[in-house]
Amino acid sequence: MKKLLIATAFVAIGSTAMAQKLDNVNKYALLNKWEDAKKELDKVMADPKAATNPEAQLLAARVDAELGADSSLKAKYPTALDDAYAALLKYRALDKDTSYKNLKENGLRAVSIIYANNFNNGRKYFNESKWDDAFHEFRVAEDLGDLISKHNFGTTKQNIDTFTVIYAGYAAQNAKKTDSAVYYYKKFADEKIGGKDFVDIYRYLLNNYLDTKNEAEFKKYLAIAKQLYPDQTEKLWSAYEMEFNTKNSSLDDMIKQYKGATGLTAQQYATYGEYFANVPKEELSKLDSTKQIEIKNLGSEAFEKAFNADNNNGVFAFNAGVLLYSQFNVLEDKFYSLRGESAALKAQRADVEKQQIAMADKSIDLMEKAYNILKAKSPREKVETSCLSKSVDFLANLYMWKRDKARGKNPAEYDKNDAKYKQFDAEHGKY
Repeated sequence: MKKLLIATAFVAIGSTAMAQKLDNVNKYALLNKWEDAKKELDKVMADPKAATNPEAQLLAARVDAELGADSSLKAKYPTALDDAYAALLKYRALDKDTSYKNLKENGLRAVSIIYANNFNNGRKYFNESKWDDAFHEFRVAEDLGDLISKHNFGTTKQNIDTFTVIYAGYAAQNAKKTDSAVYYYKKFADEKIGGKDFVDIYRYLLNNYLDTKNEAEFKKYLAIAKQLYPDQTEKLWSAYEMEFNTKNSSLDDMIKQYKGATGLTAQQYATYGEYFANVPKEELSKLDSTKQIEIKNLGSEAFEKAFNADNNNGVFAFNAGVLLYSQFNVLEDKFYSLRGESAALKAQRADVEKQQIAMADKSIDLMEKAYNILKAKSPREKVETSCLSKSVDFLANLYMWKRDKARGKNPAEYDKNDAKYKQFDAEHGKY
């Protein structure tokens, strides 16, 4: 029993000694004599017990914040605000009162000083495109803004410090800190805040979950995006949905889905077209030649359906035509590989040529539609100009082939195709 009483007495004496030291700091703090308060604070911090004393850490945050906020003292104490934030973090870890009553009564000015300093520095670095520095500042500001918001320390009640969250996310994104950008954008998106200026936040999240193949998170934020931006559902959000589907389904599944699909939007058909057009070579090489041709033809068909759904989109028509053109060239190589005068080889060449004629005519039809639309459009996007430029070359090649096939057999057909060849050949390099 005596040992217990002695131990208790030592604790009481220790606590009293720490309290007296803190009183000395507070005495100067009440008089706004922050340098004197700092001298006394340094004595407090020399005591190892200060490291686990929430009162000491909160007082340290207050003193250092005031030193950092005083323009006449800031240069003398260049790390004061960083030290204040570090002390505040320690206080928050030590204070068992989750309402932070002591902080609310005695530390909000320090919180406000650190918050304002880091937010303003963040804006400065942001405007200078110094993304890492901006993120460092906004990260601190957002943490304190979150503290103020969650504990209703501010004048208005809110769940997040909206603009600080946005700035932290933008800075992280530009600094290529993807995980941090996603963290802040999720905080924003979870509040279901809309507006034309914020649509790219939802797109960033969806792109991230596309890349990471996180189905649960993708579906969650896609649903929020559709709710906030219903006018974008057909053109934008449905395209994201389709892309996620294509990235997470097998080739056979995609063929089955496409063949069973009806009434899709132009963009949805185009997404199927892109998928079939860009099946990796290593995956295609596992298939026989007939299957490979089928897949490319499905790509062309999907783009044609996209064009039929949006017949002002010349790029869709071009893509449909160019996929047929590539298949035409495969057949051309096959035709010349069948050399020989045997009846069997002649029959095979005739069959290949028959397929080429059908493919060339279909390709010409689609690429001429693309050519007419894109040529008439002004201004054109870069991809549209590229498609227009390529279309005249591909059309010239196809008409030259048709012309040469008619040579000595059908003069009228020869002349018609020769005129078309010359028309498109003359426009080589024009666009």
